Amino acid sequence: MVIARYFIYSERHFFRTPVVLMLAGLILLVPRGLQLATENFNLGFTIPHLSDILNFELYPKLADYGQFILIVGVVILIVSYLLKSFISGLSNNIRSMMSQYASTKQAEEVEIRKENDLKLREKEITSKQKTPHVVKCPHCGKTNSITGAVGKCKSCRSAIEYKGK
Repeated sequence: MVIARYFIYSERHFFRTPVVLMLAGLILLVPRGLQLATENFNLGFTIPHLSDILNFELYPKLADYGQFILIVGVVILIVSYLLKSFISGLSNNIRSMMSQYASTKQAEEVEIRKENDLKLREKEITSKQKTPHVVKCPHCGKTNSITGAVGKCKSCRSAIEYKGK
């Protein structure tokens, strides 16, 4: 249950659950550690009731359980750290690829817009140049269609001019 809860709430309590497990395991191993310290370092004092705790019939099972809890806490901490670093690296790679893709698409769209604007301007210029104007000749009175501001009458060949509306 503790391990399942850890992975469910791992974002909020990344270090809390493994540290609590390791501390619980260490607390269960304290009497055995004190016994080993007094035996190996020849300390000149004795700890009261230590032999009673060590001779208690459930203590060997508790010590084994403490070792198990300590190992599980360390393993959970290491595995979750590796998973978190792998997932964050993967998400960073995906994020950078997406941003790079978006920037290239945006650059392509800007280039397409520039080309379209240029084509539109060219069409406007050519359409302005080729727009026919209906002009009445001042000499013969015939109506003529000319492109541009100046042209020649088709009947009398005299110069005619478009003066606007």
